[in-house]
Amino acid sequence: MPPARPKKINPPVPDTPTPAAPEPALPFRRNNLVDLIHEELRRRITDRVLVADQRLVIDQLAAEFGTSLIPVREAMARLHAERLLVHEANKGYRVAPGPGTDEMRNLFEARVVIEVGALRHGFARIDQSTIDELHLVNRLIAKGRYGVQFKDFKAFIDLNARFHGIIVGLTANPFIIESYERLAYHQRISQTLTGQGPSNIDKIVADHDAVVAALRKRDREGAMAALSHHIEYGLEDALERAQETAAQIADKRRAK
Repeated sequence: MPPARPKKINPPVPDTPTPAAPEPALPFRRNNLVDLIHEELRRRITDRVLVADQRLVIDQLAAEFGTSLIPVREAMARLHAERLLVHEANKGYRVAPGPGTDEMRNLFEARVVIEVGALRHGFARIDQSTIDELHLVNRLIAKGRYGVQFKDFKAFIDLNARFHGIIVGLTANPFIIESYERLAYHQRISQTLTGQGPSNIDKIVADHDAVVAALRKRDREGAMAALSHHIEYGLEDALERAQETAAQIADKRRAK
């Protein structure tokens, strides 16, 4: 009698999958919803997913993110303070255009006044730990690998803001520190980096090193001169980037 053939076992038929609900852009179930919503909207503005003059509707964003209106309002108020959004009475919020040449000149002039002045008046508070922290931050900037989208150059923006914030913080003067923060320089400059990235890292690191080297020598005038030179060079670069950004946006509009 021939051996019985093994019984054929058909593989189980999988259930028809239920279409997955679209995932939110960020895991908005975490604790600090305001920070998460703020960062996501900042990314969209910087990467021009949200374009200049586009109106933002709080109710729509709250529905998209699966939150109440309150954290969205707070996030948008923060973006307004950072001058990434414009608010009009009875109309709400819209995306602020990127910084033009006049704004850039004014921003950098204000930076010279505040940062170099802060270094002068806070110089007596500099100690070895401050110098070590500035050096460490600059080494982190030098080691970074940065791309052309916000998520790829955000680390540079944050580290650069930290370097300059340490200097301004030497004053221990809340009015000066608040004045510097209200410039929103680092948020605005981000809008000129999309599609280009921070390509002048070596120069930025070298300028920072010059400031740190002067501080190590306790050379106040030398540190102030190095910082002023750094900011003035930054203006030249920022003006070029602002013009390139304006050209990119104009080309994109014509393509439509």
